Amino acid sequence: MSGIPVPPFAGHDDARRFHQLLMLHLSQLKRPGEAVGVHQFLLGQALAPHGPRRDPDAACAECERPYPCRTVLRVALVSRFGVDWSPPGLVRLLRDARIWGARFDDVEVGEERFAWEHEPRFTAERRSDGGWIVTSTERGSSRVRAEPADDRAMIDFIADQVREHPFPFGWRVPAELPAMVADGARAAAGWWSEHGRKPYLSGHDENGSW
Repeated sequence: MSGIPVPPFAGHDDARRFHQLLMLHLSQLKRPGEAVGVHQFLLGQALAPHGPRRDPDAACAECERPYPCRTVLRVALVSRFGVDWSPPGLVRLLRDARIWGARFDDVEVGEERFAWEHEPRFTAERRSDGGWIVTSTERGSSRVRAEPADDRAMIDFIADQVREHPFPFGWRVPAELPAMVADGARAAAGWWSEHGRKPYLSGHDENGSW
């Protein structure tokens, strides 16, 4: 057991601990001795406002959705944050956060079987040996898409389904665009060469999990 609170949370304290541990996890995605990277810093800037409000519902302070909001949940999953998810519980969270499914009402969840509409329709069923079999159905034709060996492998499969494909990675970038952002990128490099050496950041240089 990782000790990381598992959603849905009992209250604000568990939600806040989840958010803090996620931020710490992201800061550890480097080798010990490496400086904190600008991309880690910027990711922290983006996620910091998405902490839980201090109220009985502990909703996201930024988007006012139940916690974890879709932004926090997606980053937690794709970064392999070490939460002891259960596959059915995670699918419920994805449904409630409106991450999964082209039609959000068409996500079925049981303890041994769940299904979701994602062009085509996917169905996951637990096997007798504790593994899973995932099939897709489109135009009346079904095929096996994956056979995760256990719950952890099933969580990894789900995380891959959640992953976005953001521009420009894997996109055809028009030739004129890089020059349009080059000056800003050089300015950012100059700023970071100084800011990245500040003690509050350099004090984490020895931390890392890779």
